[in-house]
This record gives sequence, structure tokens and C-alpha cells, in this order.
Amino acid sequence: MASERSTALAEDFVAANAEVVAFANSCGEAAWVLPVPGEEWTVGVVVHHIAEGHANALRWLDEMARGDGVSDTAEGIDEANALHARRAAGVTQAETVALLQENGARLEALLRSLSDEELDRAAPFGPAGGRALPTGALAAVAARHAREHLAHAKEAAGAVG
Repeated sequence: MASERSTALAEDFVAANAEVVAFANSCGEAAWVLPVPGEEWTVGVVVHHIAEGHANALRWLDEMARGDGVSDTAEGIDEANALHARRAAGVTQAETVALLQENGARLEALLRSLSDEELDRAAPFGPAGGRALPTGALAAVAARHAREHLAHAKEAAGAVG
């Protein structure tokens, strides 16, 4: 059964994803291909990374809420991100916005469905060296991940005005 906490987490995520969608829709072609300092990717790849991150969060939160934990490692995530950057280099704004909306809706639904018991359930989280983490702590990262990368992409795109 959903809780006030899961509703708040979902609402925060929805707001963050809406900010990313609005930014992606407002980007001109010149801004979309600018390199993002500190990310080593273009604005378009960073925004697409956010959309793919929603799918990872969906999978991870489902595993954590069940108490199974996440076996992915930080090194594996870095490798997957590098592969993604190469694969997403030519992805269009329209494709990226569609993925943000699709993955965002799926993640929102999962966040809204989490019970307090599931949010409190701790399980090993591989990217944190296997340290046990409560599902609720990971759930809060969904919005933060989007906003942190968005801030970098906005900074890079601001150079084009």
C-alpha cells in the first residue's frame, strides 16, 4: 500500500523529470551537441543518460523493495555508462524526450506503489560496495540524479544562449 512517503518521493521525481523534459524540449541543435564539462559527454548524451537512469532506478528499486539487493557494481555502472555514451551519441531530442516520459512514468508508478515497509527494507546495494541501504534512501536518489545531471547540462547549454 502506498504511503505519504512514497507519494512525496514520486512527486519530487515527477517535478525533476518535468524539469529535464522542459530543458530537452527547449534545447537548440547547437546546444544539444555541446560538451558538458565534468561529464565527458554532450548535452544530448547527458539528457539521454538521465532517461536511461530512470530504467536503472526502476530495476534497482524493485530489487531493493523485495529485499533482494542490487548486484551491479560501481565499475560495471561506469562501463555501462561508457557504452551508453557511444550508443547515444546520435540520439535525437524527440527520442530522448519520449524515453524520459516513458521511463519516467514507469518509475513514478513504482515510487507511488512503495509501502512504508518496502521503503524501510534494507538490502545490499552493489554500487555502494554492497553496503546495506534502505530502499527509501535509494528512492530519493531518482530525483537527485536527474537534477544533478540537468544542472551540468544547463550550464553547458547556457554557453549558447
